[in-house]
Amino acid sequence: MKIQLVSFPINDGNLSQRDESHRIEDIVSIINSSNADFILFSEHILCRKESLETICKEVQLSSVTALFELKDMTRKGLARNKLYLLQEGCLIDMQSRQVFADSSQVDEEHCERLIEELEYRRQFEVSGKRFLIIQCGENNILKSVRGEGKAIFRLNKRADFKKRFEEMLRSTDVVLNPTHTQWVGRFKEPFISRLLTFSEKKRYSFTCTQLEGQQLMNARKNPADNSTMKGMHSRRQMNPIYTNEDEEYLVQIFEIE
Repeated sequence: MKIQLVSFPINDGNLSQRDESHRIEDIVSIINSSNADFILFSEHILCRKESLETICKEVQLSSVTALFELKDMTRKGLARNKLYLLQEGCLIDMQSRQVFADSSQVDEEHCERLIEELEYRRQFEVSGKRFLIIQCGENNILKSVRGEGKAIFRLNKRADFKKRFEEMLRSTDVVLNPTHTQWVGRFKEPFISRLLTFSEKKRYSFTCTQLEGQQLMNARKNPADNSTMKGMHSRRQMNPIYTNEDEEYLVQIFEIE
């Protein structure tokens, strides 16, 4: 099975109509030319649900499943980060949005809300593999153990939450943890430790973020050490089997068993 990650240059969620039209063309081309089973796009690559509907109409390959996240601003100006799945030629609103963004928000209420989202709205299947989506800072449901490269369930006093979360992981083949910006500096080690933990017990974990600065050039110079995209399996980093050499976006493909 092949998993394709696609990163576009970062934007503030306010693409012009012209730029959004060009991006629609790129996304349609990527999907129609893909030989992957599943494609994960970086977040906020489009601003309008209507753009996803246009893509759905123009995609010719119904065999490819793709995941998108739109900012979907509320009337109060807050980003809801809603998830949409393109599967079997249909656009599916997963009726889900990001629950929290950092560790300070991981209280019992938010933790339970996230677990319920994961149990009922964040799972799907592709080619017999069960996928689970943990959005960006929701990975803070795990607490990193400094210097050990591993992470543990953050609310250890709630054994019931911990049990539900671990049962979900046991039934998952691939954990997706797409992020909005790259985790750098003091945040990098905790982030990697969570990805490694998600990939334990023969699971796979993948992350994909938006491109900024020299990330596109750096990723092409050294595809196996790409900070924009990561693939993990059984606590080991995977190497891509393909990295594109041109275009203004980055594509990497990973193969899983």
